[in-house]
Amino acid sequence: MPQKLQIVEQLGETALVLPELIARGLAANDRVKYYMALLQACRDHAAGTAAPDLSLDRRAVGEEDTSLDTIARHSHVDGDARLNVPGAVCVHTRLLEGIGAMLAPVVAAGGAPDVDAVEAWQQRLATLRAAVPVEDDRLPPDYFERVTRADRTAGDSLHLLVMDLHKVLNRMQASFAVEAVDGASTYHLVDADRPLVQAFMRGVAATAPLKLGHPGLGTTATRIGQRLIIQNDIGTTDAHVLVVHVEGLALSFTYTDIHPTRAQFFQDLFDPIGMQWTVRTATGTAGYETRIARVTARDEGELESQLTFLGSRLVFLIDWNRARKRLSRFVGKADALAVLRWSAEHGIGHRAFLEAGGERLISQALERIPGARLPYGVRLDEIVGADLARTFLMAVLRITSDGYAQGRSLRFIRDEVEAELIELFHETQEGALGLVADHASLVAALAVLVRDALVSAAAGADAEAAARAADRAKRLETRADEIVRAARGTTQHTAGAEAVARLLAEADDVADGLEEAAFRLTLVTQRASDPRTLGALQGLAQLVVQGAQEYVRGVETARDIRRGSARDEVQEFLVAIDRLVTIEHESDDAERQAQIVLLDAAGDFRELHLLSQIASGLEATVDALSRCGLMLRDHVMGDLASEG
Repeated sequence: MPQKLQIVEQLGETALVLPELIARGLAANDRVKYYMALLQACRDHAAGTAAPDLSLDRRAVGEEDTSLDTIARHSHVDGDARLNVPGAVCVHTRLLEGIGAMLAPVVAAGGAPDVDAVEAWQQRLATLRAAVPVEDDRLPPDYFERVTRADRTAGDSLHLLVMDLHKVLNRMQASFAVEAVDGASTYHLVDADRPLVQAFMRGVAATAPLKLGHPGLGTTATRIGQRLIIQNDIGTTDAHVLVVHVEGLALSFTYTDIHPTRAQFFQDLFDPIGMQWTVRTATGTAGYETRIARVTARDEGELESQLTFLGSRLVFLIDWNRARKRLSRFVGKADALAVLRWSAEHGIGHRAFLEAGGERLISQALERIPGARLPYGVRLDEIVGADLARTFLMAVLRITSDGYAQGRSLRFIRDEVEAELIELFHETQEGALGLVADHASLVAALAVLVRDALVSAAAGADAEAAARAADRAKRLETRADEIVRAARGTTQHTAGAEAVARLLAEADDVADGLEEAAFRLTLVTQRASDPRTLGALQGLAQLVVQGAQEYVRGVETARDIRRGSARDEVQEFLVAIDRLVTIEHESDDAERQAQIVLLDAAGDFRELHLLSQIASGLEATVDALSRCGLMLRDHVMGDLASEG
């Protein structure tokens, strides 16, 4: 018996599988008759009569063992009058298995009308089985009397048992007349059950198109005593069964699954309803998990809504594990689950994504976009970040689902995915410039901090004030370093990554230089300096502030520049870069003027050396800022040229 039928029986819902068991029993009746005819053909051939070709009979009853077509020709009677049939044990075993399949619905029905006591049927089969032992493919002389005899006055036989079981199965089939209720096969319903079955089927029908013809979602319903029972086969996966119970306003369902992660995913879908769950793992080698959910509705309307919601969730389990594996090639496991849950919550589904090619759909789009290929062993989220990668996959599932629903061609769907991917990498580049902008703002803050520290020192501030400024500068420089490290992790494989890395490295040298200047100012304030020395450095420090501000303005403008940007935006960007280069030239003159003053006003060689280092360092930071501006200009203009 298939595992799904076994599970339903183990859940105590044999009434749900009776129609299936009856159908299997009737099919088994045909196979049993074939096996009996085959054994009789073997006997006839051994007695000298030509064996008939039963291959067509074999195929008609669904028996796939082609070796049975030749065993009659090799049958013979041995020295002690036993019929020697190659494969006799196998045929006899299958014959008894077929009779067991015919008896199964009788046993499952128990005391149903027109069904005799189960024990009597079971005892009858056991007695006949014991009377016809088969060993070593040799049939005893009285085998056919006990198996194929049709005369009741001469005693019982397996043939008579089969005939009697066949009559019972026919009566049972008639008593289980099936009524279709909105696509569900139902029987023994009362009038109050039909609206509930219809509510469940409304949910199934609402999302069933998302499976795109995949097998599954077959529904059976019946009433046993005070309970309405609904069963859905979900898909083709073994041990994947849903059995729903409705008694009064109480709704419960039992869900079995071989994948605990999928079972948890299914459970999470019902958070809006607030169901109570019980989880148990099957013992032995069954290998599946059972989850039982319970909730009580306030009225009939809420009960129907709950059934509709339940029915609508089932399609999201079909091919779920395959979709999870495909998505996990681009993001982490947790994010893949988040994408699938989002898909279910928004009624989108994942089957269209699989039908459109799954991971190949995305990989082929990556191959068509210059500079966007995934290096071997690198996931998409390692390139663009987890948030953007997750958002992109959600968009892919939406594009594919909408595309199939609207009858779009696969080429159209591929183009939409490619467009989404291009947008993703644009956002990634903008994200990289966002990191550059964050870093630039820290550089500007450091520049202002150094300038203000110089002004305070010139006004007579004590060493403690300079130490506080140096400590704050160190914290700002550390934050700048963290941004550089973050950029390496998120942009290393993107288009333009090398340019951004060089830009940040240059800008980080500016941050390091300004932090060093703040530290050296703590040494200056420990010495009695001529006020003219620090005053000479203030003009240079102000140029550093102006350069940093123009650099920030250039980066912020660059983030807004895209293909088709207004001329004014591009012009604003170029003006900021040009102004930065001009400030660099001004700083050369300012540094020379400062050195002249320092030579005249410094108290000794050590003080002159320290102040000269500060002046040279400030001028070097403006030089570096100018180089940053030019690198940024080349990066932005190169992007505009490639997109034009």
